[in-house]
Amino acid sequence: MTTTAPPLLTVHSHEDLIALAPVLLGFWPRESIVMLTLGSSRPFHGRLDLPPRDRLAHAGPHLFDDPLLHPALRHGARAVVLLYFTADHSTALAAHAVLRAGCARLGLPIAIAVVADGSRWADLEDTGGAPPVAYDAAGHPFVVAALASGRLRHASRADLVASLEPDPAALDAVLDALVDAGHAPGSADGLPLGGRAVRAQGDWVVETVARGVSDDGPPGPAVVARLVRMLQVPRVRDAAWSSIDRAGAGGHVRFWTSVLRATPDELAAPPATLLGWAAWQDGDGALAWSALARAARGDPGYPLAADLARLAAPRGPARGVARRVRLDARPPVRRFLLVSGHG
Repeated sequence: MTTTAPPLLTVHSHEDLIALAPVLLGFWPRESIVMLTLGSSRPFHGRLDLPPRDRLAHAGPHLFDDPLLHPALRHGARAVVLLYFTADHSTALAAHAVLRAGCARLGLPIAIAVVADGSRWADLEDTGGAPPVAYDAAGHPFVVAALASGRLRHASRADLVASLEPDPAALDAVLDALVDAGHAPGSADGLPLGGRAVRAQGDWVVETVARGVSDDGPPGPAVVARLVRMLQVPRVRDAAWSSIDRAGAGGHVRFWTSVLRATPDELAAPPATLLGWAAWQDGDGALAWSALARAARGDPGYPLAADLARLAAPRGPARGVARRVRLDARPPVRRFLLVSGHG
C-alpha cells in the first residue's frame, strides 16, 4: 500500500477555521466548543459539549482548565483558537467569558474566538459590534476534499459512535460461523495455549490482516469468526498490534472497523482496541475514543484498552499528525503556524 504526504492546508479566514473543525474531528461539531492550539510542535486539539447556560452561570473559574487549557499548555501551545458551534449566542458568550478568564489567568493568548450557528459566524473577540457574517461550510474546499477522501463521513459525534455498532446481518453471519466451528462467544475452549500453537495463530492473524488491509475489502464471516476468537489470546493480539504503524494506519482503520461491526460484544474488546490504536496512529482521536468505548462495553477492565486510553489522554503524547495547517498572515487572521492532528 502506498501513502502520500498530507496536504498543507492554509487558513486565510474565519470561514476556513470553521470548515477546518469538522475536517480535524471527522464529524460536524454541534453544540460544541472546539479548541485548536497554535505554535507548538506537538499540538493538542479538543472538543467539548457546550455546557448548558445554567451550569455556566454557576461555574467556577477553572471549569475548562483540565479538559482544555492545561493540556494546551502541556503541549507547548503559544495561543489558541476557540470555536463555538451553536445557535445559542448567549450561551457561547457565557462559555467564552469563562474561557477568556482562564486563558488570561494562565497566560495563554486567544488568537481568534468565533461562534458559528451553521449559516452565520461572529467574532467574539471583536468589540466593535460587527454584524454576523454568512458562510457555507458544506461547500468549503477543505470539507469537499475531506468528503472525497473519506476523512469526513459523519454528521455528528453520535453518528461516529453509531458507525462502530454491529451490523445485524454481518453479526448474525459471524455468530453462525462461530457456532459452526463449535465455539461460544464467551468460551475459552479451543484457544491456543502452547507456544507453537500461539505462534502459528499469530502468523495467521498477521497474514490475514495484511491481506485485508491491502485488499481494502471486508473479510468473510468465517475469517472474522476465527480472527476475533484468536485475538482473545494476548500474544496473538499483540502480533496484530505490532503490524500497525502510522504509514499504514488508514488501511488498518478500514479493516478493523469492518471486523468490529461484525463482532459480538463478548469478543469486541481486542478488535476495538486495535481499531483505537490504528485510529490514534492515523491522527483520528475522536474515532480512537469511540473505539475504546466499544471495547469497554465488551470488557470494562480490558488492560490494553486502559493502556491506550492513558496514551491518548490529553496529558500524554500528542495526537498523530494527519493534517498540516498554516494560518496565513493576511488580515483578519493573526499570524501563527499550526501543525495539526485530529482531536
